Amino acid sequence: MKKTTIGVIGAGAVGRVHIKNIMRMPQVRLKYVADPMPEFYNAWAKEMDFPLAVEDYKVIMEDPEVEAVIICAPAALHGDLIIEAAEKGKHVFCEKPFDYDISKIKKAMEVVEKTGIKLQLGFNRRFDKNFAKAHEYLKTGALGDVHVIKITSRDPKAPAMGYFTAPGGEHCSIYTDTTIHDFDMARFLNNSEVVEVFASGSKLINKDKPEITRVDTIVCTLKFEDGSLCVIDNSWQAVYGYDQRAEVFGTKGAVTVENDVFSQATLHTVEGIIGEKPLVTIEDRYGNAYGAEVEAFIKAVQEDTPVLVDGRDGLMSMLIAKAALLSDQENRIVKISELM
Repeated sequence: MKKTTIGVIGAGAVGRVHIKNIMRMPQVRLKYVADPMPEFYNAWAKEMDFPLAVEDYKVIMEDPEVEAVIICAPAALHGDLIIEAAEKGKHVFCEKPFDYDISKIKKAMEVVEKTGIKLQLGFNRRFDKNFAKAHEYLKTGALGDVHVIKITSRDPKAPAMGYFTAPGGEHCSIYTDTTIHDFDMARFLNNSEVVEVFASGSKLINKDKPEITRVDTIVCTLKFEDGSLCVIDNSWQAVYGYDQRAEVFGTKGAVTVENDVFSQATLHTVEGIIGEKPLVTIEDRYGNAYGAEVEAFIKAVQEDTPVLVDGRDGLMSMLIAKAALLSDQENRIVKISELM
């Protein structure tokens, strides 16, 4: 079996999820892990018997053996890293978001097209078995024309404060770093493109902390080119676990996606009905999806086939996120064309 040699840039929480999955893949050889603070990763890597990290990511870029790069660095660095890897002829899998800077995204897309490398964005929820099945119903025509999409996406807790103090952290927001998954999912579950956005957010979780200014609870309405609508509610404080549900309603029917739980067994007694709460950790909820998306990327590299989530998907999701943030700030409907 041919093995694809790769390097991982960034060994934080999501980077470690990818590394664990990669180490299980017989078709992949992980040669390098690069992280600016390797001592934190290396303590974990020694326990797992995984490759230790180097501090300078340049060793990955300069090594001709490395065919592909997995980018899990802070989002503000993504565009530059993609451009650098592409210019070195290396295929790229990049965690979402593509970048915060729309002009940087467009430049990276131009370099990717010019060099001919493959670029896949890490919107892992497309590879979750439940959302993938809903997409399948859409594409087979079982739902007819889509009229309304509803997405509930609530995380158990907010990102650590270090997420906001990392390079480019001032650009982070719930829209660009969390709801962006749902903006991508809205596109995945429809046959039309988003043309306008209205969003409203509140600071409810941290309302007693004046030093924190970002909103943490939002409701957002998307309007598509064909007139169909999507409503998203998003929170950083679902105390009962990852609350990840969706409904797509169309002219022929509807499909719903419910929460994943450890067990479907439900106890019915005279006192009431007891069932499992949603999965709590991101690895429990989306671990399989994280693995499936990287396997799809490696397959595209090895078989020279198109990636399943490309640069345009990354661009569109960030345009929607930027429109939502602007809508929230200015309390108005924002057209995607304003940001193009």
